Amino acid sequence: MSGACDGLRVVDFTSWMAGPLATMVLADNGADVIKVEPPEGDPARQLPAFQTWNRGKRSVVLDLKAPEGREKALALAANADAVFVAMRPGTPQKLGIDYELLREANPRLVYASITGYGEDGPWSRLKGYDALVTARSGRMMMFERVADRPGPAFPSLPCASYTAAMLSLQGVMAALHKRTATGRGQKVSVSLLASLIPYDLIMWIGWQLRGDDIDAAAQPANMVLQKLLGERQLAQKPGSYDPKQLHRPQVRVPRPNYLTAVTKDGVWLQFANTMDHLCVTQMTALGLLDLYGQDRFAKLPAVFTEEDAEDLWQTVLERVRTKTYQEWRRIFEKEGNIAVERIRSPLESLQHRQIVHNGQSVEVPGVIGNLTVQPGPLAFFSQTPGNIRSGAPSLGQHTDAVLDGLVAGPRNTKLPVPVPESGSPTTGPLTGVTIVDFSAWIAAPYATGILANLGARVIRIEPVGGDVSRYSTGGLLSFPMTQGKESIALDLKHPDGLKIAQSLIARADGLVHNFRPGVPERLGIDYETCRNINPRLVYQNAASYGESGPDAHRPMFFATAAALGGNQLRQVGKGHPPPGSETSSIEDLKTEAWRLLKAAEGNADPIAAVAAAAAFLMALYAREHTGAGQQVLTTMIGSDIYANSDEAIAYDGRPPGPAVDEGLYGYGPFYRLYETASGWVFLSCTRRDEWAALCRAIARLEMETEWERADGDGSALADAIAAILRGRTAEQWQSLMAEHDVPLVAVEMRDPGWFNIQDPEMRRQGHAVQVESPAHGQYWRHGALQRFSGDGAALGGWEPLGGHTRSILAEVGFASGEIERLAGEGIVEIWSPETERVKA
Repeated sequence: MSGACDGLRVVDFTSWMAGPLATMVLADNGADVIKVEPPEGDPARQLPAFQTWNRGKRSVVLDLKAPEGREKALALAANADAVFVAMRPGTPQKLGIDYELLREANPRLVYASITGYGEDGPWSRLKGYDALVTARSGRMMMFERVADRPGPAFPSLPCASYTAAMLSLQGVMAALHKRTATGRGQKVSVSLLASLIPYDLIMWIGWQLRGDDIDAAAQPANMVLQKLLGERQLAQKPGSYDPKQLHRPQVRVPRPNYLTAVTKDGVWLQFANTMDHLCVTQMTALGLLDLYGQDRFAKLPAVFTEEDAEDLWQTVLERVRTKTYQEWRRIFEKEGNIAVERIRSPLESLQHRQIVHNGQSVEVPGVIGNLTVQPGPLAFFSQTPGNIRSGAPSLGQHTDAVLDGLVAGPRNTKLPVPVPESGSPTTGPLTGVTIVDFSAWIAAPYATGILANLGARVIRIEPVGGDVSRYSTGGLLSFPMTQGKESIALDLKHPDGLKIAQSLIARADGLVHNFRPGVPERLGIDYETCRNINPRLVYQNAASYGESGPDAHRPMFFATAAALGGNQLRQVGKGHPPPGSETSSIEDLKTEAWRLLKAAEGNADPIAAVAAAAAFLMALYAREHTGAGQQVLTTMIGSDIYANSDEAIAYDGRPPGPAVDEGLYGYGPFYRLYETASGWVFLSCTRRDEWAALCRAIARLEMETEWERADGDGSALADAIAAILRGRTAEQWQSLMAEHDVPLVAVEMRDPGWFNIQDPEMRRQGHAVQVESPAHGQYWRHGALQRFSGDGAALGGWEPLGGHTRSILAEVGFASGEIERLAGEGIVEIWSPETERVKA
C-alpha cells in the first residue's frame, strides 16, 4: 500500500479552498482525485495557492448546466468512493449532483457537503464566503482592540475554510470506516459556521459555572476573554474590572507568560513560557533571574497586581532590545528549554529549519512548469507514507483520459453488500473504536475530543493530580479537553501504573500523545514497546515541532506557533510592526508589543487539533485495509502552515498577497468591514457581477465602473461606500442585500461563545447542546462539528479526574480490594462525589 488512502477514488466538485484542501490531503496519501471544473475553471486558478490545493489531482471539465455534463458527472460518482460538493443548498439539485441522486446510483458512496451556514435555515441562502461566515459567527469581535479602534476587526487567517477542509476530511474518513462494516455510504455535512466552533473553546463555560443566565442579554464582546486573562495571571482586587472599559483600545492587561519583545536589530520575538520551570529558563536566559528574589515576582509567571505585570513587561522589553537577534538566539539555544520564536510571515515559515528538517516544505512543479515551494505532507505515516505525485493540473488536462476510462458498474465489490439502514442512528461512525489518550494541554486533547464526538471511546490517562489543563484558567480549559471521555488517573512511573496503562494499550485501536522526544521511552509507552504489545495499534504523536531535528526538544504553545507560522504577522495589520520600532519610547514599544500579542490569538491549538484528528482517521482507514497499525506524526507547526496555505507558497514571479489594512477593516473597498447606522456589516464582492448587484441594490448604477478604476488603495471608494452604508442598520442592509444576492452580512456583535450557545439557530442546528456533568450538573456545550445522515454524535459532559478509574480497572481484571490498594498507595486516583465535596 503506497499511501494511507491508496485505492480510493474521489470526485471533487469543489472550488476555492475548503474542499480542494481536503481532497489534496487525500491525493497526497494515494487517493485518485478527479477534480471536476466548469468550462471557465475553478475561480481559485487566479490565486497562487491553487497550485497547492489541487496538486496531485486530475482535472476534468464538465458543464453541469448541460444534460451531457450531468450524465458524465453521475457516471463519475457511480464509480467513486467519495464525492465532495461545496455549494449553497439547492444548487447540487439543479446541477444533478445532489446526494439523493448520486446515492441511488452508488449506495456505497460517501458524500461530503460543505456549505456556509448549514443545509437549511434562515441563513442557508446567504453566500458562504469565509469572511462572511466569520463575520456572522461573532469571531470578528475576538480581534477587537488589535487595531487602535473599537468594534470588530477583520481576521486575515482563513480559519473557517481551513477547518471545514479538516472536518470534511474527518467526516469522510469516519464514514468510510463505518462503510467497511455496513457496505453503505452516507452523507457528511459540514458548514463553515460550525467550523469556527473550535476557535471558541472556553469563553462561555466560566459564566455558566458562575450561575449566569445564558439566555439573558448578550454579554459584551471580549468581556469573558478579559476576565479569564485577568484571573489567569492577576489576582484582581474586588471590583477592579470595569466592563465599560472593555471596548476602549487603550485598555490592556499584560500577560507575563506570553511576552512579545523586539531585539536591538529590530527582530520581534514571541515568548510563551507559561509553566513555572519554563519561566525560570526564560528569566535565566534574559539575565533576569534575580527578579524571583522580589516577593511580587516570586511566583512567576503569576503576578498579583496589574502594576507588577506592567513593571515586568517593561523590564523584559528593555532587556531584549539590548542584544541582537543572533546574540539572543545563541543564548536561547544554550539554555534549550525555552519557548520563543521569531515572528515570521507565512513565506518565511517555509524556510524555518525545523520545517525543512521535517520535510514540511517541499518543491512541487507549478501549473506552468515552474518550480514552487509548498507546504509538505499534513502527516507522516510509518507504513503508508504519502507521496506528492504531481503538481496541480491545467484546466481539463485529463478530461479525455478520465471520461474514456469510465466503466459501468460499481467499484469496491469486495465491500459487504450494503445493509439496510436501521431506524435509529448510532452514537457516531466511530462507535466500537477505543483510543487511549496520554496527551496534555490543548491541541492533542482537543483532537481526541473530536474523535470522541464521532463515537470513539476515548480513555484519557492523566497523572495523579491531573493534567495541567485542569488548573489553567481556573480549570475552564479542562472542559473541552475532557468532555465525552473517560478519565483514569495513573502514576506511570510506578510499575503497577505502567502495567495498567499497557493493559489498556493492548485492548485499544489507537494511542495519542504529545510528549517531547525521550519522554515516551522514559514512561514505557514508546512506539516500539506499544507495537510489541499491540501490532494493530494506530500510534499517533501530535507533536509541536516533531520527533527529531534541531527544535524537536523545545516546548511550544499557541503564541510561538502563531509567530512561526505567520498567523501573528499577517493579522497585525499593514505597517506593523513599523521599521525602527526597537528605538521607540517604552510606551510606544508597549503599544506595538500589545498589538502583536493580540494578533497571535489562540488559533494555533485548534488548527493543530483538527489536523491531528484527520490524520488519525486516515491511519485507521489504512489499518482496515492492511491489517497492521503504524506510527503517525503530526506537528503543530506543520498544521499552522496548512492554515496559512493561501499564502505559504513561493515561486519566481509570485505576486504579493493581500495585506489587511492598518485599521483591520479588510483588503480594500470591495472586501472589508463597514460601520452602519447601528452595527457593522462585512462586504465581500470578489467578482464584478457581485459589485454590479450591489450598485443596483443601492440604486447607484454610476458606481459600477468603479470596479475597474478604484483609486490606489481604494480609500476614496471605501469612504463613499461607508457614507451610503451609514444610512441604515446592519440588519436592514443584510435583508436588502439578500434580496439582490449581494455578499454582505451583518456582523455578530456578541462574543462568539455567547453567540454559539445563545442563538436559536445555532441550537436548532445542534451546535449548542445541554449535557450533564457528574461534578457540575447540567450545562451547555458545543455540539457536533459534522452531521451524518446515518449516524448520530456522542456528546458527553465534563469528566472529573479519575471519574472512571474504578470501572476501568475492574474492566481489565482488578478486584475491588486491589483497586483500593492502588488508590491507597497513590498509584491511581479515584473520583467520587464525596471527594469533590471535600475539595469544595
